[in-house]
Amino acid sequence: MKRYSITRILWAAAVISFGLILFIDTVPAVSAQADEQYVSIDFTDVDINVFIKFISELTDKNFIVDQRVKGRVTINSPGRISVDEAYQVFQSVLELHGFTTIQSGEMIKIVPAVDAKSKDIITLLEAAKADPMDQVVTQLIPLKYAAATEMRQLLSPLVSKSSVVLAYTKTNTLIITEVQSNIQRLMRIIEAVDKPGVGQEIDVVTLEYADAGKLVKLLSSVFRPARQAGKKGQAVQPERFIADERTNTIIMLASKNDLARTKELIRMLDKKMPRGSEKIRVYYLENATAEELAKVLQEVPTAQKKGAKKPGKKTAVLLSRNVRIMPDKATNSLVIMAEKDDFPVLEEIIRKLDIPRAMVFIEVLIMEVNVDKDFNLGAQWLVANEVDINNRRAGAGGGFGGGNDYRNILGLVAPPAAGAGIFPPGFSLGIFSELLEIGGIKFPGISALINAFRHDRDVHILSTPQLMTTDNEEATISVGKNVPYQTKSGSSQTESFNTFEYRDVGITLKITPHISKDRAVRLKIFQEVTKLEDLSGGTAVSSTRPTTLKRTVDTTVIVHDKNTVVIGGLIDEGFTTSTDKIPCLGSIPGAGWLFKSRSNSREKTNLYVFLTPHVVQSPAEADAIYQKKRTEIDTVKDGNIKLYQEPPHIDKPTSPPDEVIFEDRF
Repeated sequence: MKRYSITRILWAAAVISFGLILFIDTVPAVSAQADEQYVSIDFTDVDINVFIKFISELTDKNFIVDQRVKGRVTINSPGRISVDEAYQVFQSVLELHGFTTIQSGEMIKIVPAVDAKSKDIITLLEAAKADPMDQVVTQLIPLKYAAATEMRQLLSPLVSKSSVVLAYTKTNTLIITEVQSNIQRLMRIIEAVDKPGVGQEIDVVTLEYADAGKLVKLLSSVFRPARQAGKKGQAVQPERFIADERTNTIIMLASKNDLARTKELIRMLDKKMPRGSEKIRVYYLENATAEELAKVLQEVPTAQKKGAKKPGKKTAVLLSRNVRIMPDKATNSLVIMAEKDDFPVLEEIIRKLDIPRAMVFIEVLIMEVNVDKDFNLGAQWLVANEVDINNRRAGAGGGFGGGNDYRNILGLVAPPAAGAGIFPPGFSLGIFSELLEIGGIKFPGISALINAFRHDRDVHILSTPQLMTTDNEEATISVGKNVPYQTKSGSSQTESFNTFEYRDVGITLKITPHISKDRAVRLKIFQEVTKLEDLSGGTAVSSTRPTTLKRTVDTTVIVHDKNTVVIGGLIDEGFTTSTDKIPCLGSIPGAGWLFKSRSNSREKTNLYVFLTPHVVQSPAEADAIYQKKRTEIDTVKDGNIKLYQEPPHIDKPTSPPDEVIFEDRF
């Protein structure tokens, strides 16, 4: 029965070998001496002895197979390989199954790898020049600097259980019995470690409290390579320190005496520090806001944890990943927890950002003017590509929601017909100038303008807010009242009910200034004027369902310090009812209508907004504004209206200010 089984196995091997040989192709070789064969190998769950038989016939090699060589083989090789490569695959398969080849004369023994070290295996004195094979060999490696016993301890965990690493101390040589391909890897490690350091030893110190990476930097700075001449003029070998952050250990390479001294120094430094010592600091801010500055500091690039790197452009790392920044609103301070090396970077950023910020004092005048009033702003318009206001350059921009858009009007407007106006009714200007000229009269500022028109029946001053705000901070003023709106009504068997909702009616002004280096101010302006509207004919709207008229401006302008920008063109049409009567007779009940009359009139008003920013960058400028306001208060008390007069000691300018701008508003 046993003989029959062996016969079947040999027969199957012959059939498989014949089938595989059919795949062998003969192609021209690179060398002129012989042709090189290529073969395709595909085995699926084949007995390893059948595979050995196939390789024997393919390579013409004689194998002696140990009876313990058993197993099954699966190889997938869709491409063709050479005969030499096929033999390397064969040795790799044996190595994976725990077997190896041993050359014995013209025969090759296939034995378990654990027994190879006691057999007559190949011994190499130098590194293999050709590609390493997966066969067990013995490699002799003489060391130049490192001790053989220490190197043996370093390499032992890197070889298989069946391999052997021996240290011959007399010649400082390593003897390694291992698969040849793994020996090549070990020799590369030895080459990297076996560096100058005669008489030096390797030691490992595990730290308990200190950080290995930081302590290595400290030790390297203390034990710098000092080439001090000895008795024989030899240089002192430098110490080497390597930090293993994963285990928080330090690997040291130094002489025996230096190792003892270094270990003592490490013992003194590896101490437990008080909790939080040198890692938490508090910074009290003088000008910046703690919450806002904390957000900025938290965006400073920090080191990322391993595996957390994101693809894309690399960012310079300024701080470690352990930085925590917490703002304290009550004391306007920052509580920062970080490493010692991070604090200089953070302090420099805080110092540059915690600076006094400039402020802007803004005078605002919001008023309605009857369109029939001669409210000339002193503008003279020229047609075509140039527009002048009092011989000053002008420009256009902005716009109102729902109105006509006259943006980029310069150079785009066509010459009008004879007698036609250039701009639509209600159009107004934004003028950059320290003087306001209305009706041929010059006013030194908004305050003088208010005093001049406060008793004029055709001018209705809605609001005169004055506010101070910080650069880039929004300031809001709201003046008005809550008006009830009936939103729902109903009744039941016993009572009726109404539901009201209150809405704001009045003036809302939001201004955000931004100061440039040349003291020009960019003003982002949002203004909304809402008021109750009367029906045609003077009949008031029902008190339960009032109608409101809303006029809104949302624009951005640029104006220089102490100059005024004027925005207008929001026209409103209203109705008024007036009663004329003869004194005394018109008040007689019943018959009084014979001596009085009532008339309804329609009135159009134009809404103007004047804004004058004053840049405040020093206490002296703030005091100047204070003194100016005190003078204006005294003027109001005296009842005098002080118009503009040229100071006698100042020469009159030959030309008005350069910058002029107008805003198209309709």
